Amino acid sequence: MNTSDFALPLRAILLLLTLTGLAYALVTRQPVYWLPALLVVGGQVGELMYYLNRQNRELTDFLDALRYQDFSSNLSAVHASTSVRQARQLLNQINQTFSALTREKEAQHLYLQNVLALVNTGILSYRDNDLTVGWMNESLKRLLQVPYVKTLDGFRRRNPALYAQLLSLRPGENKVFKVGAQAVLLSATAFTDETGRWRLIAFQPMSEALEANEALAYQKILRVLNHEIMNSIAPIASLAETLHQRLHTEQNFIDELRTGIGVIRDRSEGLLQFSQTYRNLSKFSTASLQPVRIIDLIEAVLTLFEPTLTQRGIDPDVIVPDMDLVVLADPVLIEQVLINLLTNALDALRNQSNPTLAITAARNDDNRPLVSVTDNGPGIADDLIDEIFIPFFTTKQHGSGIGLSLSRQIMQLHQGSIQLHSTVGQGSTFSLLFGTV
Repeated sequence: MNTSDFALPLRAILLLLTLTGLAYALVTRQPVYWLPALLVVGGQVGELMYYLNRQNRELTDFLDALRYQDFSSNLSAVHASTSVRQARQLLNQINQTFSALTREKEAQHLYLQNVLALVNTGILSYRDNDLTVGWMNESLKRLLQVPYVKTLDGFRRRNPALYAQLLSLRPGENKVFKVGAQAVLLSATAFTDETGRWRLIAFQPMSEALEANEALAYQKILRVLNHEIMNSIAPIASLAETLHQRLHTEQNFIDELRTGIGVIRDRSEGLLQFSQTYRNLSKFSTASLQPVRIIDLIEAVLTLFEPTLTQRGIDPDVIVPDMDLVVLADPVLIEQVLINLLTNALDALRNQSNPTLAITAARNDDNRPLVSVTDNGPGIADDLIDEIFIPFFTTKQHGSGIGLSLSRQIMQLHQGSIQLHSTVGQGSTFSLLFGTV
């Protein structure tokens, strides 16, 4: 405790003693003491009120400074009483906390200003209720060739069409607007703070957006073509190598040589046709459908994979009860889908000690042709089944995530679908569902 702890009690005791002396003078009828006692009482009461008001004034000034975000003032706790000192120290800590938060907010605001000043996209924000402009970055000023404007009315005088477009643009909406000779993409979003509801408008030059999307599209096309070409080239190269080796070791296999060369020729032609088809895939909505026996499609693909299957000791089970089962299909595209499914199945069986592969074809309960490729690989987790057909999503270390996405697109061209049923630890089944003939 310090002397400040006794200041208020001492003043109260002295005032009480003076009042007691005045009362005694009144009771004993000693008028000579009345006036001095009243003057002393008045002085003590005035001094006590000043003492109390001084602390209230300090607290009021401190709180006013906080209200106006002036964090430079502090309450003195040196000569205050213990209870008052603790309260003042706590208020000073609150003041320091507010000061730190304000500095952090100002730093973030400065950082955001610098970022917005550097981006090539024009940024504009305005408040809905009074159209007050909150922010215009330098890119927008250069694009519109205007200085900073305080309200949206500044645009109405300079560019009435832009003013009307900004007012009609809704959050989440995109519109193309021409600024001079340059087309820009307007995008809007909205947010709310303590001052009201604001809209944020982005002005992105169309040339930059189109160039970025065009480059991305080229990358995707190259990845797709590379994936599909490699899927076909690998078995062709394997088959050619096998024929080449046997040509030097065996003399009497002309029929097998003729068949192998025929497969290489057919698949090479199919690969060329596939590349042309993919290049034009966005230009047509239907495939070149014709009646095709499913067993012919399966045998053509299995012949292509025969060297790989033999090398890995896999004897696929082909189950086709109706050898004359026919589908309306583009044989080149469906062969590509089967190649993708067999490639995935062989990848899944790579580490299996007893690999099994089955290809079945039959009609389902709705009398629609259904071709299935089943393996006993590790299977696919349930949470990945919905994502497996997303372009560029892959579970393989070196996969591109293209094959299944493109296979689904091809099946959609055939008015069909591709389905997956998989159980972790047991294997997977991919099914191709065709339309009725």
